[in-house]
Amino acid sequence: MRWIDRLAKGAIEKAVAQRPAVLVTGIRQSGKTSLLRRIFPDAAYVTLDNISLAREAAESPAAFIERWKGESRVIIDEIQYAPVILRELKMAIDEGRSQKGKWILTGSQRFSLMSEVTESLAGRIAIVELGTLSARELREAAVPLSLTRLIFRGGFPELWGDETLDAASFYADYLKTYIERDVRSILRVGDLRDFQRFMRALAVRCGSLLNLSDLSRDVGIALNTVKSWLSVLEASGVIVLLSPFSENIGKRLIKAPKLYFADTGLAVSLMGIDDAELLSKHPHLGALWENLVIVELIKAGGGVPGQDLFYYRDSNGTEIDALLVKVKRLRAFEIKTATLPDERKLNFKSVVPLLREKGYAAEAIVAAPVREGTLTFRDYTMINPLMRDLVA
Repeated sequence: MRWIDRLAKGAIEKAVAQRPAVLVTGIRQSGKTSLLRRIFPDAAYVTLDNISLAREAAESPAAFIERWKGESRVIIDEIQYAPVILRELKMAIDEGRSQKGKWILTGSQRFSLMSEVTESLAGRIAIVELGTLSARELREAAVPLSLTRLIFRGGFPELWGDETLDAASFYADYLKTYIERDVRSILRVGDLRDFQRFMRALAVRCGSLLNLSDLSRDVGIALNTVKSWLSVLEASGVIVLLSPFSENIGKRLIKAPKLYFADTGLAVSLMGIDDAELLSKHPHLGALWENLVIVELIKAGGGVPGQDLFYYRDSNGTEIDALLVKVKRLRAFEIKTATLPDERKLNFKSVVPLLREKGYAAEAIVAAPVREGTLTFRDYTMINPLMRDLVA
């Protein structure tokens, strides 16, 4: 099984050096446990994925934490199965506040964790998000990449650690084992077929503005159910909702977000595509490439949706696929599958001058699979994220 180094390693090591506790969150099977056990091989390890241990922790949290106090460092895996121990953990931390990095937690279900973390461990814990593998991580591991292969296989470490694994089978099992089991247990989904239809309906909408009423009607479920299921999928790291750019934060909240999957392999599987070769002429190829680039901006570019990563759309319908805003430096991204995009379909000339007038140092970038890796033109730069970093 090949090991691929993770960009989050440095952030985790820094957090462990500064805080008594660290929480690593992210979608199931993104490699949280493997990374932590590789960074901290001597740490004591306990997983609450074990039903009996989770029950013990939930019923006797004080005794559970007491058992691990004598260890110099402890990794507690899947903390969402017994969040009640966080209050006991707070008291243990306060007893030895000067000891940094003793408690390292993982969680796959942020929706049941964050309120407990905020209430119990405010000021005591650092939170690090770990997504699936980025193109940059694969590239640095000398893994050959192509547009269709990366979209099809997605970024789950197991698929790249052993490339003989069949991606279609992996995602079929993943959807049943993790998403349906975990989400169904929390939402108490009555008819699993409704949830399966809902997931498939989301997949064909990746890269599109999210219309909740249309989604409700197409799937045949209540609007409140749509909202509930979306919130859980977003908080669990399965989907990404990208807000429109506006300097007025209130306007961001009332306009429709764009929908993406945190991993393209999941979206491809839900679309029923079981062969990478089918992607090259598939009608959703452009949307899936856009999806890949957006999550690359999150994984390797440091973008946080709703905080410094947005899409742009004005009242005339003029769009820019992504804006990455860091203080007053702004990068505008158009995302194209063509290696020579039609410049008449690029909206930089309409949008970038307006952004510069607002005081932003704006640069224009086309994310496209160009063979050269990078091409520089008068009005924009073309970058292939399979070969180069989108954000320097």
